[in-house]
Amino acid sequence: MAADLNDTLIFVRVVQSGSFTAAARALQMPKTTVSRRVMALEAQLGTQLLLRTTRRLALTDAGAAYFEHSQLLARHLDDAQAAVEQLQHGPRGWLRVTLPYSFGTTWIAPLLAAFRAAYPEVRLEILASHVPLDLVAEEIDVALRLGVLPDSDLIARRLRSFPTGVYASPAYLKRHGVPDHPAALLDHATLALHQARRERGYAWPLRQAAGRARDFPINPVIVASDPALLHDALCAGEGLSLAMDRSLAPDVTARRLRRVLPAWTGPAQDFHAVFPRRRVASPKVTAFVDFLRARLLPA
Repeated sequence: MAADLNDTLIFVRVVQSGSFTAAARALQMPKTTVSRRVMALEAQLGTQLLLRTTRRLALTDAGAAYFEHSQLLARHLDDAQAAVEQLQHGPRGWLRVTLPYSFGTTWIAPLLAAFRAAYPEVRLEILASHVPLDLVAEEIDVALRLGVLPDSDLIARRLRSFPTGVYASPAYLKRHGVPDHPAALLDHATLALHQARRERGYAWPLRQAAGRARDFPINPVIVASDPALLHDALCAGEGLSLAMDRSLAPDVTARRLRRVLPAWTGPAQDFHAVFPRRRVASPKVTAFVDFLRARLLPA
């Protein structure tokens, strides 16, 4: 006989809450009822799911396996209910978003309060990560990603494209001179991202307005996974960096940085919203993506 679905959902809430007391409060049920329903579930399954002590709860091996699958069921039921409510009342419920850390803190974080003001029934869970997460396994509604997307069965919507160029501090240029051609980059210290790695060394793909991109070798003194990690060194005069124009615009205005090789541009950084197929039609996802697209207009 299949386990009672309500008992399973109560068990999931107990584990997520960390105690019967907290689960009872969240479920607005008596603690004795919550405890009795979990015991009924254990009896029906014929195995103990929780180790109960006076100080804490712990999952048995069977409980851990049952919880792993049951929490997905609980999430899908929440999504199903939210989908119906959203169709009736507009975007609502939890929205789980993953994004690159530095781009998220610089461009997305300042917009979150305005989004919440526009859609107060939507709650946000933000996961900042340099490593692309598995959207299906991690139950993520939408991923915000910069750069070239790998082939996948996910749905992608391009929100913006950010031009890039080579920058340096006035102090660096005073000490080492201004490169007049990308071929001279090899004679300069550079600050690079891991994406610049090639089979033999490092290179930046640069092109002139009417030309095709060519890889020009560089000599990095710092290599990082995120541009935020290079910013202070760039402003301190440690080398040249290929970066998004929009990200460095405040530094250029304040004369902390200067564009070099102005006739040459790097690859545009496309900014995409990526969805698992089953979440494409969600009103909360659509609202969030449309909001970002409207706010991230060209500078």
